[in-house]
Amino acid sequence: MDIQKSTEKKPANLQQKWIVGTLLIISIISFWAFSQPSGAEKVSNSQIWTDNVKFGDLILEVEGYGKLKSKHQRLLTAPANATVEEIVLKPGSLVDKDSVIARLSNPKISQQVREAKRNYNNAKAIFLQVELKQKRELLAYQALQEELMSELELAELKMTAEENLVEKGIVSELTFKRSQLNHRQLSRRIIIEETRLAQLSEVHQQELTIEKDRIEQQKENVAVITEQYNRLTVRAGIDGVVQNLAVELGQSVALGEQVALVGSVDSLFAMLNVSQADIELIALEQVVNIDTRGGTVIGKVQRINPLVKQGMISIEVSLTGKLPNNARPDLNVDGVISTGTLAGVMYIKKPVNAGTGMKTQLFKVNETQDTAQKVAIIYGQESGEYIQIVSGASADENFILSDMSRWNNTSQITITQ
Repeated sequence: MDIQKSTEKKPANLQQKWIVGTLLIISIISFWAFSQPSGAEKVSNSQIWTDNVKFGDLILEVEGYGKLKSKHQRLLTAPANATVEEIVLKPGSLVDKDSVIARLSNPKISQQVREAKRNYNNAKAIFLQVELKQKRELLAYQALQEELMSELELAELKMTAEENLVEKGIVSELTFKRSQLNHRQLSRRIIIEETRLAQLSEVHQQELTIEKDRIEQQKENVAVITEQYNRLTVRAGIDGVVQNLAVELGQSVALGEQVALVGSVDSLFAMLNVSQADIELIALEQVVNIDTRGGTVIGKVQRINPLVKQGMISIEVSLTGKLPNNARPDLNVDGVISTGTLAGVMYIKKPVNAGTGMKTQLFKVNETQDTAQKVAIIYGQESGEYIQIVSGASADENFILSDMSRWNNTSQITITQ
């Protein structure tokens, strides 16, 4: 009986040992698991970008974007109601002042040109007729005056001759007095005719002036209608490029309606849009670097538009340097305006969502590059891709700049390779 009891206790002891060992292993695994960072507190090195804090002089810059604009533009409009008969050049075409961009047609204007020229020729013909008529009248008066002068000379001779004969009694006193009267009448008549001739010349001159004015009026009418007709052939007017063509073939256009826009190519300026928050840093004559993506050109702030549009303000920049080869009107450009220098400051490449004067937190990477600890940061002024750090960092410290908003509730993360 004793031997049987000893045999039954051995399996129970082995089972207890197995249970204790299992619990021990589970405890060790649990402790190791809890001592490791959770998956939510890990980030791959390839998913973040970092930069070291720098110390030195920070050149303050304000970035903007915009377009190149022509300093000289010419708006071409329809001179009358017309139809687009032909389109010769399209937007982007280089032109000189005589280049034909489009041709318009209006039969009524063509008819008006012919009528105006006909009226002008008629006015010139009438002038010639009046001039010939005046010459005939003048010759007639001159002939009459010559005839009167001859009669006066004969009357004077007769009177002189009769004066000697009267004394001798050969000619009667009455006859002599008649001769004297005829002489006086002829003299007065000649004076009258000379006055009439002078008045006739004045009248003739006034008539010719009237006819000349009529000719000039018709000539101006011809010039005006001819100019209107010539403008149906739409020419560039300046050297440059066709920036816009507002019509299509066969389209009807009204008087004054836009046909095309031509702008200069060699004479350009830049219009940049900058944030309203940066406008207090910008002043006239500040240096601007314009990037055309094919080169750069230096300019100066020429004008600051006081109007705010969608949080942006327009800045006009005059270009003082040599234009890059790809410079042309309406080309998209980037601009960097130099607004000053901060001497001896901490700065770093601008983290995501960083802004002037903000208080925030950044993850500072340790020296072994395997963990990052959250620290409080106060920003100063922005400058292009950089931003000043007022407090919270030292030179050469490394910070994560990418978006870390998913770790807002975590003070430390592990960086995995």
